[in-house]
Formats: sequence, structure tokens, C-alpha cells
Amino acid sequence: MSNPSDALDGLSDLHAYPYPVHWHGPPGKALAFIDEGPPQARPTVLLHSLPTWGYVFRHVVSWLVQAGHRVLVPDLLGCGRSDKPPDRAAHGLNGQLQSLSQWMQDLGLNHTTLFGQGLGGLLAFRLAMLQADRVDRLALGNTRSPLDPRGRSRFAALGARWPAWSPVYPLGRVVRWASQSRLDSTTLQAYAAPYPQRHMLAAVRHLSGWHQWDVRQEKNSDVTQAWLAMTTWQKPLLTLFGSRDHLTHGGQHWFIDQVPGAKRQPHQIIHQAGHCLTEDKGPEVAVALLQFIDRPQVNPHLPLSPSVAPR
Repeated sequence: MSNPSDALDGLSDLHAYPYPVHWHGPPGKALAFIDEGPPQARPTVLLHSLPTWGYVFRHVVSWLVQAGHRVLVPDLLGCGRSDKPPDRAAHGLNGQLQSLSQWMQDLGLNHTTLFGQGLGGLLAFRLAMLQADRVDRLALGNTRSPLDPRGRSRFAALGARWPAWSPVYPLGRVVRWASQSRLDSTTLQAYAAPYPQRHMLAAVRHLSGWHQWDVRQEKNSDVTQAWLAMTTWQKPLLTLFGSRDHLTHGGQHWFIDQVPGAKRQPHQIIHQAGHCLTEDKGPEVAVALLQFIDRPQVNPHLPLSPSVAPR
């Protein structure tokens, strides 16, 4: 379904997120996104986690735009201001990848920096593999690889599954729990604004479990091989993890150990940040991304010179 107009009234005037919305795709399956900064600049695409939407990047967008970057933030299909199709396949993982891939192609995005947090990080990695000619670098925030068997606690597994079967979904409480910051009522209302009716949260509930998905549960060998291809990524990859994110704690080690492009990158643990990394520490994430974008590409296969070798 398309978002009813009254549900979108005032959303463009949200506190600290006053950017006009653009649309891509047919009615009923249209992707909403913002596109800020100089159009000729190399693009940075930010992909949100759940249950947030593009609003979670409001403190990052302003920093990147002020630094002269073009910044695009889509709301995942079924989330935020994007249309909310009733078909679960449309807003499942493959549906999201198809929608985002077509969006990148139609907008002609090249030399792109992709940043995703949580589920957005998984989508960013797969999207980077699908659109490798268009992506120069990749950054992941609080993202656990489905190939990583470590640290999957029962608590995290339960937290990933309950949105699908719980009769209620208290979005405000979930966002508050995932953040270390004290969120005021205005902020919580902004997160809930795109979902004036209960059934409009269907995609949020459906997708919430994917950030703890384990590839060993997958029965489709083609899907498994697509995820295994993550270990072949050669371009720069940066990890940014919150020190207080209990859902993905330690998840950065798999990427650093297994992905060639993650070698010798300035990976960071961002202190006092929870799962909603950019809600808690948006400016710090923005600075880390700016430094990453401006960093010369390093060949991970070249030996270190004695002057820079680790001690």
C-alpha cells in the first residue's frame, strides 16, 4: 500500500530532518529517499537498521553535506516514508536488494560510499557485491555477518524472533532500548510517525530478525554462495561498532579477519554507543566516515614497510 497522505503530513518538517523526499519505483512499491548536497559530488548512501528509518541519520547527513558530499538516504521498502506493500516477498531481504539495486542504477550512482548499520549493514554488503562497479568503499556499523558463528546468545536470538510473533510491537520502547541516549518524546514521535496504523509495521516486524540470521540455517545453496562471496571483497571496508551494543558485540572481528578489504583500515569502537549507533553518536560516525572517504586506498596484499609495521 502507499502511505496515506495524512500519515506523511509534517514529516518533511521533522526536527533536524527537514529534507524533501524523493520517490523511486511504481506506486505501491515506491522507495522514499532524500538526496542532499552537490549533485556532482561522489555519493554516500546510508542504509538504516530496524525499527528505525532514515531519520536515524539526521546527525550524520548534516555533517557530510557541510563537508561537500552528496548524501542519499533511502527508507527501506515497507519502512519509514517508503510504500508498504502487503506482499512479504516485496519487503523481504531479496526484495529490498532488488529495489535498492534498481534505485542505484536508475540514479546513475557511481564511486559510491555505502554505509549501513544493523540490518542495513547486511544489505549494504550484499548491495556492494551486486553493484561492485558502482561502489568504491563500504562501511558497516553494528553489523553481524551471517557467516560468523560466534557470540549468538539466546537473548539475542529471542530478541530477533519476538517481533514476528508478539501481538504488540512497542516501537518507541524498542528504539529507546537500542539507544544509550535519553530520547525525548519528540524524537520518539518522529520514529513512530510513518506508522499511524498498526498493520503498517508489518515489514519492520518481518525484517527485524534478519540481523541475527545464521547462514547455516539456509537451505538454498545459491543464497549461501552469495553470502560466502563476502570473503572476496577487496575494496576498503570499515567497521564501526558501539561499545554498548549487546546484539552485535564483537561482530567486527569476523569482517577484520575474513574480508581482505578490511585489512589495515581504521576500525573503531565508538564508546557509549548502543545498537542505534548514529542515534547515540551521529557526529562521531560522520567524522569516521569522512576520514574513511578521504583515506587513500591501501592494497591489503602489499607488505608493510618497517616504518609502519605494527609492534
